[in-house]
Amino acid sequence: MAKSIKYPIGIQTFSEIITENYLYVDKTKLVYELTHGAKYVFLSRPRRFGKSLLMSTLEAYFEGKRELFEGLAISKLETEWQSYPILHFDLSGANYNHPRRLITRITGCLNDIEEKYALNIAERENISERFIQSIKQVYERSNKRVVILIDEYDKPMLDCLHNDDLHDEIKAELRGFYSAIKLSDRYIKFAMLTGVSKFGKVSIFSGLNNLKDISLLPKYNDICGISETEFRRGFTTSVEEFAEENGLTVEETWDGFKTLYDGYHFASRGEYIYNPFSVLNAFDSEEFGSYWFDSGSSSYLIKLIRRNRYLLANVEGARRKKSALSDISDISRDLVPLLYQSGYLTIKGYDKTTLEYILGFPNKEVYESFWETLANNFFLNKVGDSSFSVDKFLSDVNEGRPEKFMERLKSLFADTESSYEPNKEVHFQNMMAIACKMMGLTVRTEIHSS
Repeated sequence: MAKSIKYPIGIQTFSEIITENYLYVDKTKLVYELTHGAKYVFLSRPRRFGKSLLMSTLEAYFEGKRELFEGLAISKLETEWQSYPILHFDLSGANYNHPRRLITRITGCLNDIEEKYALNIAERENISERFIQSIKQVYERSNKRVVILIDEYDKPMLDCLHNDDLHDEIKAELRGFYSAIKLSDRYIKFAMLTGVSKFGKVSIFSGLNNLKDISLLPKYNDICGISETEFRRGFTTSVEEFAEENGLTVEETWDGFKTLYDGYHFASRGEYIYNPFSVLNAFDSEEFGSYWFDSGSSSYLIKLIRRNRYLLANVEGARRKKSALSDISDISRDLVPLLYQSGYLTIKGYDKTTLEYILGFPNKEVYESFWETLANNFFLNKVGDSSFSVDKFLSDVNEGRPEKFMERLKSLFADTESSYEPNKEVHFQNMMAIACKMMGLTVRTEIHSS
């Protein structure tokens, strides 16, 4: 059956989605409220959750392209539709394995801006100075304050989390670059940064003391992603077509999408959020799959887990206060904030007494893929081997064959190389935890009590 809806797979440009009649989940009411509530804004969300589309929507809005917003919520709210000059930086398109890569990327963005607005700026090594001069000259030539949009601001730092020296070099370079925003305050109308993670020790967060972090605010819980209300209201036809194509009932299809792709939460209250990347890909492909997890590499997590000796069994159900959850400046001691900000964990509850967020895996897609990926790395090639058949492990338990269970477990551990592990005890604890998680068992490790 031919699909009646066009799904914007890989399309992050607002104007293209609207003019080409792709499906669009209307977030423009929140865009209006956001741009009228703060001057400097920061938003953290996992990869492929719609941050770039949000920035593109903001760009179209600040360009005054009223025609693109006809029929959307913002068309009833905005009355002026002014146009402002926009400086848009996207740092997602490079592999930052050397500080020079960062300079090259930002220089390229600055070159585009200088060409677009016919600026007269001498070539400088110092990207901070070029940024300051760009902001000032654009303001002077247009006689309008500037809008600054920086997408994936943290990509350079995330690329080198496992390399302390490189991380420090790149962080120092970015510190100077982002400080240009504070120094140019008089010329700026609005500025927003998005990323996966928040590094609290980067000077833009200490320098811009009026930066509004909306990442954990209930009001903006669903500014990215698809809320339960939006899913039920806007995807009825999609669900009916998917059900017919796969021989399912409509109710089975609703339940399937909820089990696999729902469950994200970015505040102490509010609706749960569906993963937009997985939802749109499932509808477009007309079958369920692990689309979000399979779309990105988790190799940096494996490196961090091995280097810093985290106890993996204890990440689910972990509790963290807002300050800890919002900052991954020190990941050598705590992996949980990074797992949350990367989308592997989400908020499952909030303790008003202790002011702690309670974390857990959002849905079946993430839970199963996360543990399977770890198993493939810790057990080398054993996961696809008959020795690591989950069904056989469970059969041994259910049918009272503990000796077979242990024999299978010993086989699983026997060929695993661990000589390079800095802490063999934690390494084997994690291997045992991964094996048990693959079997669907609840696991906790070294829980201290009185």
